[in-house]
Amino acid sequence: MIGKLFGAPRRASTPALSAGQKQLTEALALALALAPAPAPAPAPRNPQGSMQGKPQPDPLAAAKIGGREVFHRLYAAMRNERGVHVESMLCVLGALAGYACQAEVRAIARAKNLPDDAVFQIVSTAGGQRYYFGDLLNQPLLNAQPSLWGMVAAAATQAGATSLPDPHELFRHVAASAGGDAFGLPRVPLRHKAGDTPHGYLKQLWPVLFPLVRNLCPDPALWPVVFGVAIGRTIETAQGAIAPALAFTIVMEAAVPMSKVDLDAA
Repeated sequence: MIGKLFGAPRRASTPALSAGQKQLTEALALALALAPAPAPAPAPRNPQGSMQGKPQPDPLAAAKIGGREVFHRLYAAMRNERGVHVESMLCVLGALAGYACQAEVRAIARAKNLPDDAVFQIVSTAGGQRYYFGDLLNQPLLNAQPSLWGMVAAAATQAGATSLPDPHELFRHVAASAGGDAFGLPRVPLRHKAGDTPHGYLKQLWPVLFPLVRNLCPDPALWPVVFGVAIGRTIETAQGAIAPALAFTIVMEAAVPMSKVDLDAA
């Protein structure tokens, strides 16, 4: 698949939002509206998990189906005559994946009849912004099995990355920059910038894509996994168009800060 979807190195198409953020949102919404609903698929079997000779269902089956749907629909919506700007697609998916971690934690709180934000450590700035932190949020981001960080790292390593950033440095940077101009801006070379900021993508595209994810995958614990699957597919198919370590950086530099934002106040 090298270069077939995303073009040769240094020849990626212009950012998908170069003509304005609204165009991508409208294109994606149209792609979602016109695409047929995914047909139910039997759960893949896990022969290694069989008991008494009977194969067991794959617990991530729904997330894998959802991840493939997200990948294909987002790719179709972002494609232009030159292909897809891979940095923009990675940034979109990273932003959505990060916020999916927060959405999962909020769903856990609601299931316990708690206010949505009761399980977070909330940081308020002098400018009135609110950011969400806490151990529960770090679970889907970094510590769960699978975690978003682990899934993206595995995809990048399989694509050839030999060295990846330190997660703790990124988490410290996000915490230190909350409320400042540098918050949520991926630290990547200028020529690899996406067409919009992670927050811009998140604000416009979460309301469009999340209903699809929730429909395909009702379990909140699998929402970040859905996007992790889509990210892995993107990194796999973009080999030759972008270095896998850089792809990892773009994704996680979008995901970690977007897991903290107050989207309702955006």
